[in-house]
Amino acid sequence: MPYQHDVEAALEQARQDAYDRGDYYRVSPDMQARTMGEEEYVAWEMAALRRSLAEAFGDDFPDPDDSMARDSWRAAQVEVTGPDSLLDAQIYSGAHSVIDMTGVAPSPEMGMVAPVPHDVLEEVFGTGRPAADAIAAAISRRSLEDFGRWYGAYVVAYDGEHPESIVFFGHSGD
Repeated sequence: MPYQHDVEAALEQARQDAYDRGDYYRVSPDMQARTMGEEEYVAWEMAALRRSLAEAFGDDFPDPDDSMARDSWRAAQVEVTGPDSLLDAQIYSGAHSVIDMTGVAPSPEMGMVAPVPHDVLEEVFGTGRPAADAIAAAISRRSLEDFGRWYGAYVVAYDGEHPESIVFFGHSGD
C-alpha cells in the first residue's frame, strides 16, 4: 500500500482493494435462510440441531441456545457490497484476508493491525526503517510471526530515509 501518514485510511484502502480484486474467502449465502422468515428459519435450524444432538448424545442434553441460528439468519440477509458487508454476511468465517482487520490499534488486538514494535524491527532488520524487499523477505521466512490468528500487523517500508509504503500482514481464518 503506498505510504500515507494516516494508517487507518491506508488500511481501509487495502481492505477495499482486496475486496475489489476478489482476494478473500467467500462463504456461499445460505439460500434456505433467505427464503424463510427469521422465526421459521430458527425453528427449522433448531429442529435439525436437536436431531443431531439426540443422535450423538441421546435425549439427555440441555436445550440449545438459538442465538447462532438467529445470527446466521441475519447474516444470510446481508447483500454484500463491500468489505464491511462481506464480514457482516460471514460472521463465523471471516474473509481470510486483510478485510478481516477492521482498525488500527497501538498494540496487538484481535481483528486489528498494530505496528511491529521498534525493538523487533531492530532485531529482524537491524534498523527501524526497513526497505520493502527486506520486509517481504522477513514475512516469507516467517520472521515477523509472533502473534496468533485474527491479529494483524504493519511495517512502514522505507526507500532510504523516506517512507515508501505500508506493508500489512497477519493471519485470519485457517
